[in-house]
Amino acid sequence: MLLQGDLVTHPVMPGWGIGRIVKIIQGNLLVKFERAGEKLLHPHYANLEKISEDDLLFLVVREVKKKRGRPVRITRTIPVVKHPPR
Repeated sequence: MLLQGDLVTHPVMPGWGIGRIVKIIQGNLLVKFERAGEKLLHPHYANLEKISEDDLLFLVVREVKKKRGRPVRITRTIPVVKHPPR
């Protein structure tokens, strides 16, 4: 069962990247994908695959940007799926 906040992939559309379930609306899932934006999907037809905690790595990006002439530190966490060695 998929819940709000779960990370998923779409098996037919792997180019969309990793998605996070943002909201459940009347049985449909609002999923925000990293490269395709938000999609409203029916869970039965989309066959989304949940990404398990063991298959995830988190890339931490730290950068400094200027805001109103002052440096501001920004930290982003990007989920990445581990691939088994070939």
